[in-house]
Amino acid sequence: IDQTRCRVIRPKNPSLAILKGALMYGQNPEKIVTRISKYTYGIQCRAPFEPNKHPERLKEIVDGKEMCSTIFSRLISVGDQVMLGQIIQETYTPSDPEQTVINLTIFRSKDPNPKFTCDEEELTTINVPIPNTSKGLDRKVMVQMDFSSTKIYFKAWDADGGAPVDVDIQFHNKSQ
Repeated sequence: IDQTRCRVIRPKNPSLAILKGALMYGQNPEKIVTRISKYTYGIQCRAPFEPNKHPERLKEIVDGKEMCSTIFSRLISVGDQVMLGQIIQETYTPSDPEQTVINLTIFRSKDPNPKFTCDEEELTTINVPIPNTSKGLDRKVMVQMDFSSTKIYFKAWDADGGAPVDVDIQFHNKSQ
């Protein structure tokens, strides 16, 4: 760290500083207006395989087509500032015209710009019903990442009027 440009302040008792911050937040949640994302969060998705973009080891044959099924579709990057109450929304589409459920697997990474989910941490999967197949691939599933609380909430739903599927994730190590 270039100490001529920034000053690093370390509390004498870091644990007490955390406890004091939690108490202040509990008494007055409006004191915290922004947070910095500790991780990059995203959804695993599938795209046509591109030899100049995707490693050969990630190529799969799906319904006779070459696909890469481990694309990391980024929602937010490590280090991004998010406002309390901010909602990030993205749209996804099914990969099969007859698909009646879309499985959205959420990942996180310390890398600010991961390309693939292979080496990243899987958090959970949201299974969103998309029962009306009459539009084939021309259907949309909406995904929201909501920063309205001390937790991060994910919500996904069929844009054609499906009920939302909600999940909140405990953001700690799986070993804890």
